[in-house]
Amino acid sequence: MSFAALKKEVSQLPLPQRLELADFLARKDRSSKAARRVRIDRRMKAMDRGRKFTAEHLLAVHQALKAVGA
Repeated sequence: MSFAALKKEVSQLPLPQRLELADFLARKDRSSKAARRVRIDRRMKAMDRGRKFTAEHLLAVHQALKAVGA
C-alpha cells in the first residue's frame, strides 16, 4: 500500500479510530531514541525560529477550549 493510499484510508476512519491510531504512532516513536532525538531537534529549531508561547497565552487557550467543552 502506498503512503498516499494509507493516508486516504486513515482519513476515512471514524474519529475514535484516528485518535487511537495517532496514539499508537506516538507510542511507537517514543520507544525509539533516534525518533525522540529527531522530534526534540525539530521542536527546538521551531522554538529558535520564534515559535514559542507564553504561559499566559497557553492559559487563555486552555480557558477558551474549556468554555466550548473541548
